Amino acid sequence: MKYFFALLIAVFTLPQFACSQEESAANMPEIDSILNLIARQTNDEEIAKLYNDIVHLPGASFNTMIKYALLSLEHCPSKNIELLADNYNRISYSYINLGNPEKSLEYTRPLIKFYTILKNNDRMAIAYDRMANIFSYLNQPDSIFHYYNKALQVYENNNDTLDVAECYYCIGVTNLGLSFNKTAEEYFRKALAMDSAIGNEIGIARDYMGIGSSIYNSEDIKESEQALLYLKKAADGFEKATIDENDIQNIINKYMSFQSLSEAYIKYAEVGGKAYADSCRIYLDKIGSFFEDIEFEGMVWKKQYAQVKYLAFNQKYDEALRIMLDLETRLDNGELDREISYFFDELYHLYIKKGDYQNACIAQRKHYEKRLTEVNDDALASAANAKTEQALMYERKITTAEKQKMRIVIFSLIGGLFLISLLVFYIFRVLSIKKKANAELLEKNAILIEQKEEISAQRDEIEEQRDEIEAQRDHIEEQSKEIQSSINYARRIQRSMLPPNETITSIFPEHFLLYKPRDIVSGDYYWVGQFGDNKICIVADCTGHGVPGGFLSVLGMSNLNYIVGQDVSPDAILNRLREAIISNLRQSDNSPSALQEEEDSASDFFRSSDGMDAVVYIVNERQMTLTFAGANNSLVLIRGDEVQVLKGDRMPVGIYARLNPFQSTTIDIQKGDCIYTFSDGFQDQFEDGGVNNKFTARRLRQLLLEIHQQPMAEQKEIMNRTFEQWRGPAENQTDDVVVMGVRI
Repeated sequence: MKYFFALLIAVFTLPQFACSQEESAANMPEIDSILNLIARQTNDEEIAKLYNDIVHLPGASFNTMIKYALLSLEHCPSKNIELLADNYNRISYSYINLGNPEKSLEYTRPLIKFYTILKNNDRMAIAYDRMANIFSYLNQPDSIFHYYNKALQVYENNNDTLDVAECYYCIGVTNLGLSFNKTAEEYFRKALAMDSAIGNEIGIARDYMGIGSSIYNSEDIKESEQALLYLKKAADGFEKATIDENDIQNIINKYMSFQSLSEAYIKYAEVGGKAYADSCRIYLDKIGSFFEDIEFEGMVWKKQYAQVKYLAFNQKYDEALRIMLDLETRLDNGELDREISYFFDELYHLYIKKGDYQNACIAQRKHYEKRLTEVNDDALASAANAKTEQALMYERKITTAEKQKMRIVIFSLIGGLFLISLLVFYIFRVLSIKKKANAELLEKNAILIEQKEEISAQRDEIEEQRDEIEAQRDHIEEQSKEIQSSINYARRIQRSMLPPNETITSIFPEHFLLYKPRDIVSGDYYWVGQFGDNKICIVADCTGHGVPGGFLSVLGMSNLNYIVGQDVSPDAILNRLREAIISNLRQSDNSPSALQEEEDSASDFFRSSDGMDAVVYIVNERQMTLTFAGANNSLVLIRGDEVQVLKGDRMPVGIYARLNPFQSTTIDIQKGDCIYTFSDGFQDQFEDGGVNNKFTARRLRQLLLEIHQQPMAEQKEIMNRTFEQWRGPAENQTDDVVVMGVRI
């Protein structure tokens, strides 16, 4: 059931197909009649109402509703909030049904303001629902949860059981799409309790399908019977319920319940026997050609895969292979590119069962070739430790290559000047010889011939040196390409060590991360982890940026993976990290290393005061406390209209004149508090690349206060847009930037 969750969301956000997209011929005389009335009308408000009447004609197409609602808005006075809200609602509704969520969003946001003024909670809940629907299209889970929870609060206050159940179901679907299976199951069960209380048969069947899918998705074979039980209840419920022929969404849900049950039966047939496979066949027959008829391409492929597995179970390999090869021709035509990787994985397993290992290898290779084109942060993270030493070797290689490049450039310039001087000298010499030769042509003929031979020899030498210079230039260009490639690879290694977004989301569901390195590799980094009830967040800013800063960030992250496992108090983490940095960089060791004896130029690095500024905080949501410690950096906490700044110790993580222990502070927190940590790259950025006007910490705190009530995804968008407008062109960026926001 690999694509089941995405398909649930797709079905939930399907346009209302029952709505007509063709203008009803019966409406044309009514439209003309209203337009005639408008032509004779002079009062703007009356004109606005007449245009709105066209919007409400039965059978009006979405494009017609948009056209006349916009005309109504042109004439509508600002005091008529009811009419403004109705026009915005119709435009928003039409755009979402036309599959244009971005445009719908422009008209849905003002609806919330209008319904607030009108104190119309019922319509407000519908607006929240639509906002969640729009963000489902845009795949922004943070905003989806935000608006569903707002709608749920209104429905609960109104004791609207049907809409509360619908809202619980939608939140369950969103969690299922993010693979939060246990959370999804909890919400589906809440929806089931509500639907059962009011006897909503279709809702009950739909809730059973959600519960069964959540259990099935856990891939625990021990729970297979329970998953089948709920999926069977869903299919039986849809078959027994009376579904209106215009209720496209629940008709599709019915056939999807057949599909999910057929997939479950054939999967569990491997351990449950032939009876399970026979049940799979029954539900495949019930689906028939439904998905082909409505051109639901994703479900067509899923049905074919289930058919192939059923045939393979019954050892009808040739028949199963014919279906797969037919599907492969459709892939070749570019019909469904997202299926390629999954298709070859299914083909590989079919060849294995058939005993055709040669073709199985070919299918597996194609599967991995497709997978290699996709970004896989988890794979990079698992490879990072194995590549650490190699990354250090590349860093040393970069340093050596840069020195060699400079030596070659200097020698080339000196050689070039020498050759030019030599050429000028010989030109003057030849001119002098020719002048004397005019007077003493006969006498000096032998000397002239000798000089010509010498000039020829020198010309050959010059050409040879020119060829050598060109070869050196080509060599320098090749080395430059290697250096660039090495730095790019270093960036991949560095980013693979950063926590993947899935890990951060699982620990802090409501968060944003703005990460903008100045160069290819970054001196800023972040670290997130959880131990029991303690959720840990670390943001650090290393000395410098580019390759030196990137090297320090890798050193910091490597030490944190060991340190945080030992002790989870913020002050202890900073103290242990400082000890590790001082030890790793030999900042307190007066004896030179072997490397220093070979390269005196490297000694400054090993005895430098390089280090990092950092913020460490721990959130315990069970005790509702926040514990903080900082090294030259602060933490900003915003609650309502109040901004609280927790300041860290005035010393870095590294060697320093004062090496006092870092101190931690613990405060109480509340639900809805926003916590912000950041490096100094944002606040120290000069406007348009100048040197006088920094963004400043005060302006940054004011910006955070203004946006902190927005969903986290929107906060990130505003922060990024504000920074880029202040900075100007990318080459103006003066330092690495990282900003992390978390909502409790």
